[in-house]
Amino acid sequence: MLAYNSNPAVRDAALERLRHHASEARIAPGPLAWNGAKGSLVGCILQSDNLAQWEQTLGLPQWLAVTADGIAATLPSADATLAFGVDLLTAIQPGADVTSAGSAVVVDVLTDVGDFMGKLADVPAEVLRISAEVQALHRRLLNGERPASAEWRAARRAATAQTDTLTSEMLQSLGTCIETAAWDTTTSASVVFDTLRVYSRAVTHKADAESGYTKELDTEIRANLKLMWDNHLAGHPEREQQGITVFSLLEEHNPELAKKIRWKTQLDREAIAYANRRAATALIAQLQRA
Repeated sequence: MLAYNSNPAVRDAALERLRHHASEARIAPGPLAWNGAKGSLVGCILQSDNLAQWEQTLGLPQWLAVTADGIAATLPSADATLAFGVDLLTAIQPGADVTSAGSAVVVDVLTDVGDFMGKLADVPAEVLRISAEVQALHRRLLNGERPASAEWRAARRAATAQTDTLTSEMLQSLGTCIETAAWDTTTSASVVFDTLRVYSRAVTHKADAESGYTKELDTEIRANLKLMWDNHLAGHPEREQQGITVFSLLEEHNPELAKKIRWKTQLDREAIAYANRRAATALIAQLQRA
Protein backbone atom coordinates (compact mmCIF):
# COMPACT_ATOMS: atom_id res chain seq x y z
CA MET A 1 0.00 0.00 0.00
CA LEU A 2 1.60 3.25 -1.16
CA ALA A 3 0.46 6.59 0.24
CA TYR A 4 -1.84 8.59 -2.03
CA ASN A 5 -1.32 5.85 -4.60
CA SER A 6 2.01 7.63 -5.31
CA ASN A 7 0.12 10.64 -6.68
CA PRO A 8 0.58 14.06 -4.99
CA ALA A 9 -2.70 15.21 -6.55
CA VAL A 10 -4.58 12.69 -4.39
CA ARG A 11 -3.07 14.25 -1.25
CA ASP A 12 -3.83 17.77 -2.47
CA ALA A 13 -7.46 16.86 -3.18
CA ALA A 14 -7.81 15.38 0.32
CA LEU A 15 -6.39 18.57 1.85
CA GLU A 16 -8.77 20.67 -0.23
CA ARG A 17 -11.79 18.64 0.92
CA LEU A 18 -10.71 18.91 4.56
CA ARG A 19 -10.16 22.67 4.41
CA HIS A 20 -13.46 23.21 2.59
CA HIS A 21 -15.49 21.26 5.15
CA ALA A 22 -13.67 22.99 8.01
CA SER A 23 -14.53 26.39 6.53
CA GLU A 24 -18.18 25.32 6.46
CA ALA A 25 -18.02 24.10 10.10
CA ARG A 26 -18.80 20.56 9.03
CA ILE A 27 -16.21 18.74 11.15
CA ALA A 28 -17.88 17.02 14.10
CA PRO A 29 -15.13 15.24 16.08
CA GLY A 30 -15.89 11.64 16.93
CA PRO A 31 -15.75 8.13 15.46
CA LEU A 32 -15.75 7.76 11.69
CA ALA A 33 -18.92 9.40 10.32
CA TRP A 34 -20.25 11.23 7.26
CA ASN A 35 -23.85 12.11 6.51
CA GLY A 36 -23.35 14.54 3.63
CA ALA A 37 -23.56 17.59 5.87
CA LYS A 38 -21.18 16.82 8.75
CA GLY A 39 -18.59 14.23 9.54
CA SER A 40 -15.60 13.25 11.60
CA LEU A 41 -12.13 14.39 10.57
CA VAL A 42 -11.64 11.34 8.36
CA GLY A 43 -15.26 11.46 7.19
CA CYS A 44 -14.68 15.00 5.91
CA ILE A 45 -11.42 14.02 4.23
CA LEU A 46 -13.13 11.12 2.45
CA GLN A 47 -16.68 12.43 2.17
CA SER A 48 -17.53 8.88 3.20
CA ASP A 49 -17.73 6.64 6.26
CA ASN A 50 -16.27 3.65 4.43
CA LEU A 51 -12.87 2.62 5.77
CA ALA A 52 -12.22 0.53 2.66
CA GLN A 53 -12.43 3.76 0.68
CA TRP A 54 -9.70 5.26 2.88
CA GLU A 55 -7.41 2.49 1.65
CA GLN A 56 -8.53 2.61 -1.96
CA THR A 57 -8.68 6.38 -2.44
CA LEU A 58 -5.75 7.46 -0.29
CA GLY A 59 -3.59 4.34 -0.19
CA LEU A 60 -3.40 4.58 3.63
CA PRO A 61 -3.94 1.85 6.25
CA GLN A 62 -7.23 1.66 8.12
CA TRP A 63 -5.59 1.91 11.55
CA LEU A 64 -4.48 5.44 10.64
CA ALA A 65 -8.06 6.55 9.97
CA VAL A 66 -9.33 5.08 13.25
CA THR A 67 -6.45 6.65 15.18
CA ALA A 68 -6.77 10.04 13.48
CA ASP A 69 -10.47 10.26 14.34
CA GLY A 70 -9.72 9.10 17.89
CA ILE A 71 -7.12 11.82 18.46
CA ALA A 72 -9.24 14.48 16.72
CA ALA A 73 -12.16 13.75 19.05
CA THR A 74 -10.05 14.89 22.02
CA LEU A 75 -8.82 18.17 20.54
CA PRO A 76 -10.08 21.40 22.11
CA SER A 77 -11.35 23.26 19.04
CA ALA A 78 -12.27 23.05 15.37
CA ASP A 79 -9.10 24.96 14.50
CA ALA A 80 -6.98 22.43 16.40
CA THR A 81 -8.75 19.59 14.60
CA LEU A 82 -8.11 21.16 11.21
CA ALA A 83 -4.45 21.81 12.08
CA PHE A 84 -3.99 18.20 13.16
CA GLY A 85 -5.63 16.91 9.98
CA VAL A 86 -3.45 19.10 7.77
CA ASP A 87 -0.30 18.08 9.67
CA LEU A 88 -1.28 14.43 9.35
CA LEU A 89 -1.88 14.52 5.60
CA THR A 90 1.16 16.65 4.80
CA ALA A 91 3.46 14.50 6.96
CA ILE A 92 2.99 11.58 4.57
CA GLN A 93 5.01 11.62 1.38
CA PRO A 94 3.21 10.32 -1.72
CA GLY A 95 4.45 6.80 -2.38
CA ALA A 96 5.53 6.14 1.22
CA ASP A 97 4.51 2.92 2.95
CA VAL A 98 3.16 3.91 6.37
CA THR A 99 1.56 0.56 7.15
CA SER A 100 3.74 -0.14 10.18
CA ALA A 101 4.00 3.45 11.46
CA GLY A 102 1.39 2.75 14.14
CA SER A 103 3.95 0.64 15.96
CA ALA A 104 6.00 3.79 16.61
CA VAL A 105 3.03 5.28 18.46
CA VAL A 106 2.60 2.09 20.48
CA VAL A 107 6.32 2.02 21.37
CA ASP A 108 6.11 5.66 22.48
CA VAL A 109 3.16 4.83 24.74
CA LEU A 110 4.93 1.83 26.27
CA THR A 111 8.10 3.87 26.75
CA ASP A 112 6.15 6.41 28.80
CA VAL A 113 4.41 3.64 30.73
CA GLY A 114 7.79 1.99 31.37
CA ASP A 115 9.37 5.23 32.58
CA PHE A 116 6.61 5.64 35.13
CA MET A 117 6.67 2.00 36.23
CA GLY A 118 10.42 2.34 36.75
CA LYS A 119 9.70 4.92 39.47
CA LEU A 120 7.40 2.57 41.37
CA ALA A 121 8.59 0.10 43.97
CA ASP A 122 5.85 -2.50 43.62
CA VAL A 123 5.97 -3.36 39.90
CA PRO A 124 6.73 -7.07 39.33
CA ALA A 125 9.85 -7.62 37.25
CA GLU A 126 7.84 -9.88 34.94
CA VAL A 127 5.59 -6.96 33.94
CA LEU A 128 8.62 -4.92 32.92
CA ARG A 129 10.00 -7.89 30.98
CA ILE A 130 6.76 -8.41 29.06
CA SER A 131 6.52 -4.70 28.27
CA ALA A 132 10.03 -4.87 26.79
CA GLU A 133 9.01 -7.97 24.81
CA VAL A 134 5.96 -6.24 23.31
CA GLN A 135 8.04 -3.20 22.41
CA ALA A 136 10.60 -5.48 20.73
CA LEU A 137 7.86 -7.01 18.57
CA HIS A 138 6.75 -3.55 17.45
CA ARG A 139 10.32 -2.48 16.72
CA ARG A 140 10.71 -5.52 14.51
CA LEU A 141 7.67 -4.36 12.55
CA LEU A 142 9.22 -0.92 12.18
CA ASN A 143 12.39 -2.57 10.88
CA GLY A 144 10.47 -4.39 8.17
CA GLU A 145 10.08 -7.77 9.87
CA ARG A 146 6.79 -9.59 10.41
CA PRO A 147 6.67 -11.37 13.78
CA ALA A 148 4.56 -14.51 13.63
CA SER A 149 1.00 -14.44 14.97
CA ALA A 150 2.04 -16.97 17.60
CA GLU A 151 4.57 -14.50 19.02
CA TRP A 152 1.90 -11.83 19.43
CA ARG A 153 -0.48 -14.33 21.04
CA ALA A 154 2.17 -15.49 23.50
CA ALA A 155 3.04 -11.93 24.51
CA ARG A 156 -0.64 -11.06 24.88
CA ARG A 157 -1.36 -14.10 27.06
CA ALA A 158 1.63 -13.34 29.27
CA ALA A 159 0.64 -9.68 29.61
CA THR A 160 -2.97 -10.54 30.46
CA ALA A 161 -1.88 -13.12 33.04
CA GLN A 162 0.36 -10.55 34.73
CA THR A 163 -2.29 -7.82 34.69
CA ASP A 164 -4.68 -10.20 36.45
CA THR A 165 -2.20 -10.48 39.34
CA LEU A 166 -1.84 -6.74 39.91
CA THR A 167 -3.73 -5.40 42.89
CA SER A 168 -3.80 -1.61 42.56
CA GLU A 169 -6.01 0.22 40.06
CA MET A 170 -3.02 2.20 38.82
CA LEU A 171 -0.86 -0.87 38.17
CA GLN A 172 -3.78 -2.61 36.49
CA SER A 173 -4.23 0.34 34.11
CA LEU A 174 -0.52 0.24 33.25
CA GLY A 175 -0.70 -3.52 32.70
CA THR A 176 -3.76 -3.07 30.50
CA CYS A 177 -1.72 -0.76 28.25
CA ILE A 178 0.79 -3.55 27.71
CA GLU A 179 -1.74 -6.28 26.94
CA THR A 180 -3.77 -3.98 24.66
CA ALA A 181 -0.61 -3.10 22.71
CA ALA A 182 0.29 -6.74 22.06
CA TRP A 183 -1.25 -6.89 18.58
CA ASP A 184 0.21 -6.54 15.12
CA THR A 185 -0.60 -2.98 14.01
CA THR A 186 -0.43 -3.97 10.34
CA THR A 187 -3.31 -6.43 10.68
CA SER A 188 -5.51 -4.71 13.28
CA ALA A 189 -7.34 -1.48 12.48
CA SER A 190 -8.05 -0.75 16.14
CA VAL A 191 -4.93 -1.63 18.14
CA VAL A 192 -3.25 1.80 17.92
CA PHE A 193 -6.37 3.70 18.96
CA ASP A 194 -7.25 1.11 21.64
CA THR A 195 -3.76 1.45 23.09
CA LEU A 196 -4.10 5.24 23.17
CA ARG A 197 -7.51 4.94 24.82
CA VAL A 198 -6.27 2.79 27.71
CA TYR A 199 -3.10 4.87 27.89
CA SER A 200 -5.20 7.99 28.56
CA ARG A 201 -6.80 6.18 31.49
CA ALA A 202 -3.40 5.10 32.79
CA VAL A 203 -2.10 8.66 32.52
CA THR A 204 -4.94 9.91 34.73
CA HIS A 205 -3.96 7.33 37.35
CA LYS A 206 -0.35 8.44 37.01
CA ALA A 207 -1.42 12.07 37.52
CA ASP A 208 -3.39 11.03 40.62
CA ALA A 209 -0.34 9.31 42.10
CA GLU A 210 1.96 12.25 41.39
CA SER A 211 -0.47 14.88 42.68
CA GLY A 212 -1.50 13.18 45.89
CA TYR A 213 -5.08 12.33 44.90
CA THR A 214 -5.79 9.28 47.05
CA LYS A 215 -8.30 6.47 47.04
CA GLU A 216 -9.52 7.70 50.41
CA LEU A 217 -10.28 11.14 48.98
CA ASP A 218 -12.06 9.54 46.04
CA THR A 219 -14.19 7.49 48.43
CA GLU A 220 -15.01 10.60 50.46
CA ILE A 221 -16.08 12.51 47.35
CA ARG A 222 -18.29 9.69 46.12
CA ALA A 223 -19.91 9.28 49.54
CA ASN A 224 -20.70 13.00 49.78
CA LEU A 225 -22.14 13.13 46.27
CA LYS A 226 -24.40 10.21 47.18
CA LEU A 227 -25.40 12.07 50.32
CA MET A 228 -26.41 15.10 48.25
CA TRP A 229 -28.55 12.86 46.07
CA ASP A 230 -30.18 11.00 48.95
CA ASN A 231 -30.92 14.13 50.99
CA HIS A 232 -31.87 16.63 48.32
CA LEU A 233 -32.65 15.09 44.92
CA ALA A 234 -34.06 11.60 45.44
CA GLY A 235 -37.79 11.77 44.88
CA HIS A 236 -37.61 15.41 43.70
CA PRO A 237 -37.45 15.39 39.88
CA GLU A 238 -38.57 19.02 39.81
CA ARG A 239 -35.23 20.06 41.35
CA GLU A 240 -33.34 18.25 38.59
CA GLN A 241 -35.50 20.06 36.04
CA GLN A 242 -34.42 23.31 37.66
CA GLY A 243 -30.79 22.38 36.94
CA ILE A 244 -29.87 21.43 40.48
CA THR A 245 -27.21 18.68 40.56
CA VAL A 246 -25.26 16.81 43.20
CA PHE A 247 -22.28 18.98 42.26
CA SER A 248 -24.09 22.28 42.71
CA LEU A 249 -25.43 21.01 46.03
CA LEU A 250 -21.96 20.04 47.16
CA GLU A 251 -20.78 23.56 46.30
CA GLU A 252 -23.43 24.83 48.71
CA HIS A 253 -23.02 22.32 51.53
CA ASN A 254 -19.32 21.43 51.36
CA PRO A 255 -17.40 24.02 49.30
CA GLU A 256 -13.98 22.68 50.32
CA LEU A 257 -14.76 19.23 48.96
CA ALA A 258 -16.31 20.77 45.84
CA LYS A 259 -13.04 22.62 45.30
CA LYS A 260 -11.20 19.28 45.37
CA ILE A 261 -13.57 17.91 42.69
CA ARG A 262 -12.75 20.89 40.44
CA TRP A 263 -9.06 20.25 41.03
CA LYS A 264 -9.46 16.56 40.16
CA THR A 265 -11.44 17.41 37.00
CA GLN A 266 -8.71 19.79 35.85
CA LEU A 267 -6.08 17.17 36.70
CA ASP A 268 -7.82 14.62 34.48
CA ARG A 269 -8.21 17.09 31.61
CA GLU A 270 -4.54 17.99 31.68
CA ALA A 271 -3.47 14.33 31.87
CA ILE A 272 -5.62 13.32 28.89
CA ALA A 273 -4.45 16.36 26.91
CA TYR A 274 -0.85 15.34 27.62
CA ALA A 275 -1.52 11.78 26.45
CA ASN A 276 -3.10 12.95 23.22
CA ARG A 277 -0.43 15.56 22.48
CA ARG A 278 2.24 12.93 22.94
CA ALA A 279 0.38 10.47 20.70
CA ALA A 280 -0.16 13.05 17.95
CA THR A 281 3.49 14.12 18.05
CA ALA A 282 4.74 10.53 17.86
CA LEU A 283 2.36 9.74 15.02
CA ILE A 284 3.27 12.77 12.90
CA ALA A 285 7.00 12.23 13.48
CA GLN A 286 6.84 8.59 12.37
CA LEU A 287 4.73 9.40 9.30
CA GLN A 288 7.34 11.96 8.28
CA ARG A 289 10.09 9.34 8.59
CA ALA A 290 8.28 6.70 6.54
